[in-house]
Formats: sequence, structure tokens, C-alpha cells
Amino acid sequence: MKKKRYYNKKQGLRYYRKKQFIKAISFLEKALIEKNDDHETYLFLGYASLFTGDIEGARRYFRGGLLVKEDNIELLKGLAYIYLKDERIEDAINLWGEVLEKNPREKMAKKALGNLRASKNVQNFIESAQPKNFLSRGPPIYIKIKPYLIGLSITFGVLISGVIFYTTPLYKKALERFYPEIIQLNKISFPSDVPISEEAEGILYSFSEKDIETSFIRIKKYIYKDRVNAAIVALNRIMLSNASPPVKERFKILYNFINTPDSLALDYNPRYYEIMKEPAAFEGVYVLWTGKIANLKKDKKSAQFDLLVNYEDEDTIEGISNITIYGTYYIENKQNVEIFGSYAGYDRETGKLLINGILLRDLRM
Repeated sequence: MKKKRYYNKKQGLRYYRKKQFIKAISFLEKALIEKNDDHETYLFLGYASLFTGDIEGARRYFRGGLLVKEDNIELLKGLAYIYLKDERIEDAINLWGEVLEKNPREKMAKKALGNLRASKNVQNFIESAQPKNFLSRGPPIYIKIKPYLIGLSITFGVLISGVIFYTTPLYKKALERFYPEIIQLNKISFPSDVPISEEAEGILYSFSEKDIETSFIRIKKYIYKDRVNAAIVALNRIMLSNASPPVKERFKILYNFINTPDSLALDYNPRYYEIMKEPAAFEGVYVLWTGKIANLKKDKKSAQFDLLVNYEDEDTIEGISNITIYGTYYIENKQNVEIFGSYAGYDRETGKLLINGILLRDLRM
């Protein structure tokens, strides 16, 4: 298969960027055979040779590059560094001077001359000289930004595809096939009835007309995103608010689109004290609580017990919940468990929260 033009150079510079200098030299030397008048290839062969400890190779490549482009500042700086390491101080100074003639703002050449003049021990200065302080060693800018350009191109392509998908009938057809319930949810609109009721009896929450209307949109978004508990609490508050009966009926329909969530993907796990503050607003929410079993009663079909919430380590009890769960469970009093279930109400006589259990996990395992 025929290789693309400049393949070896691009591969060499790519390995140079990754600091795999041996591989970089291998590809760049092949590139030099293909095109022997490319000063940039000479330059990076010189850099790569330096970083592999091949001073003679670096000298050869820097000189070769200057034969192609004698006024190139980077090649001059490279050769000046070689002369410095050779202890050819005058030659190094002359090359740095030449660099500054071509570009008076060249910081590295200025710094090199300044540090050399200020050095009390020239031999120590030469021995401690490192390429990073004398050379602009980075790969060409197009090599640096190429990975980002590729990433941006892919991202842009995905965005364009997404826009096309969501603004054409394809999106609707996909929803109809895979998520028909979303189509039905989209059809439910906010009613045109007066949002607020004048009757104040039994109202726990008071909202403005705008609040009620925006709540309808927000709750639908919660359902789209499987934010089950957030949707339930928001719906409960509307049902206990000053919203008019016709509006509440429309909100009530949204409950039908809420499915039991995955216990490991709860959008929000309410604490015991939060439910105690607003027991009516939290009715139906899902909880994932740990604690110790007490007052256990069970038969072949179900088990009922009190859960001492957050009491696994004989620490403070957050509260007591009465759990009812169906199925056969090998559990006993004082056992630490994790329970996933839904809040079903508050028993005023016992002061306990009632939880309908769905899953139970033994924490001894």
C-alpha cells in the first residue's frame, strides 16, 4: 500500500511529542531520505539525538539543517548548545550573538549569554547546562494541536448528527419504537383552567400561578431523566397545594409515568428526619436505608420488623421504621441489613415511618 506524503515525518513528530525519541529518529531519518532539504526534519532529528545522548548525531543534524536554511534561529541555537557542551565558548557566544542579530527579542539566547557572563565557574556552568534551558524543544504547533483538532472535529460531528437526529422525524420514530411512554408523556400538556383554587381548606403549600405552571414542566423533566424521588416530592406538594382541582387532575396523570427505580441509581435518598418534617410530601418516595432489625415477625410469605435506622455500629439511632416485605428471608433480630423500599406513611400512634420493602440485603456478607 502506498504511504501518504510526509507519512514518515508526521509519524516521527508524533513519536517525538510522546517522547519516544528512538522511534522518532527512525521515522525522521526515513523522512530525510525522501526529502533531504527539509530543515525542520533536521531540527527535530537534532533534538531527538540530544535526548538519547547522541551529541555527535545532534551536531551532524543541526549542521545539516543549517546547510539547507542557514538563517534558522532554532538550528543556530541547537548548534550553539553543542558548542557549549564542547567547551567551545567563543563559538557558542558567536552563534547566540547571530541569533540576537536576527531576533533581538530571543529570550533563550539572551538568558544563555547573561548566565554565562554571570557564572563564576564556567566549567560548572557547562556541566549543568540542560537542553530545556537553551532550546525551544517542543514539536511544531500543528503536531501539538492535532489531537485536539481531531477531538473537536469528532465532537462537532456528533453535535451536527445530534441536531439532525433531534430535529427530524427520526427522533420521534425512535421514541415511538423504544420509548412509547415518553411519547404519551409529551402529549400531556398543562391545562388551560385557572391554576389556583380560591378554597384554602386542607392546603399545606401555597404557590403562584407561574410556580404551578413551571412545576408541571419541571416534573416532566424529572420523569424524562429518571429522577423518580424528585418527581414524586414535587407532585405531592402540588397535590397538597392551592392548585385548582382540574389542574391537580392533570398533575395526577404524571404519577402513572413514574417507575420503580434501580436501588443503585436513586436520584435522591431522603434521610429519616427529612421525611419526618414533611411526611405527606414524601409519601411514595424510595429509600435505601441501613440499620438493625428489632421486633421481627415473619412467616413463609413475608416478614415484618422495626428497622433501627443507621444503628449498625451501636451508635445514635436516626429513627425507627416499620418494614413490611414479602418473600422468604433468613433474618433475625439484631442483624444489620440494608433495605430498599417505598415510604407508605406515618403511624402517629407508634411514631414510626412505614416502609414497604422491595429488596433486603444482609450486611454480614
